[in-house]
Amino acid sequence: MTDAEDDAVPAWCEHGPGAHDGGAPAPATAPVASRAWLLIEHNGPWAHSAVETPLPAPLGDLAAEADRAGIRVQLIRRPQPIRGAQCGPEQAVHPGQHGAGAVFAAWTPGPGPWMSRVDGVVRSQGDLDLAGIAEGIPPAGAPAAGPFYLVCVHARRDRCCGRFGVPLARALAQEYPAQAWETTHLGGHKHAANLALLPHGLYYGPVDLPAAVRAIEAYEAGAIVAHRYRGRAGHDEAWQHAEHARLAAEGSLVT
Repeated sequence: MTDAEDDAVPAWCEHGPGAHDGGAPAPATAPVASRAWLLIEHNGPWAHSAVETPLPAPLGDLAAEADRAGIRVQLIRRPQPIRGAQCGPEQAVHPGQHGAGAVFAAWTPGPGPWMSRVDGVVRSQGDLDLAGIAEGIPPAGAPAAGPFYLVCVHARRDRCCGRFGVPLARALAQEYPAQAWETTHLGGHKHAANLALLPHGLYYGPVDLPAAVRAIEAYEAGAIVAHRYRGRAGHDEAWQHAEHARLAAEGSLVT
C-alpha cells in the first residue's frame, strides 16, 4: 500500500507490522492446490466461505459438487462505481453486467491456461463435466472468456480484504471495466489488497492501484513483473520459489 494508506491501517488489523505495505514476505504464497477454478457471479451477500453462500438453483449444487471435485470456487461480482466518478455509458460498470448467475471455468497451470464461460452449457445440457475441468479439460461447446482481474473484497472472511480490496476493485473498474471483478477469499489476508490474474493464476499483493496497473499492463503484454508478485496458483512452493529466483535475476518473465 502507499504510505498514506499504511498510516490509515485500522487498529484492529491483526496482521502486524509490515502487513499491507509489502513488508511481510510474499514470494511463493499463491495457493498450491488451486489448479481448476469455477467462478459464479453472485452479488451477495457472501458467507464466510463461497460454498456456504446460499445460491439460486442450480448454482448452489454446482458449487458444492465443484468443491468436492477439488475445483476452487469463487463468487464474483462487478465493483460498484466510485461515487461521483465521471464515465460514459460505454465505461459504466454495473453489477450483473454478464447477466444473473454467469458462470466461468478456468485452468491455471501448465503451458496452456484457459478460461471459458460455462453457464450456457449448464442451461442447455443440464450438466457440466466437473471431473474434466478438474483435470484441465475445457468444457465442450463453451466459449472462451477472460482475462479476469480479480480483487479479494471478502470482508466477512477478513476485514482487511474489505478495507483495502474494495477501493482497489472500484478503481480498477474505471481502468478495466470488462475485466475487473470483486471476488471472495483468494488467500493471504496479510497481503491485502490481493489481485489474481486469470487464466494464468498470477497472484500479486499487497498492491495499490499503480502496482496493480503495472502488473496488469505486463500481463496484457505477456509478462510477469517482480513488484509485489506472490506466485502462480496451482504450482507447489518449490516451483514458485524457483520462478521467483528467475524473476529476480531477469526482472520479468514471459507468462
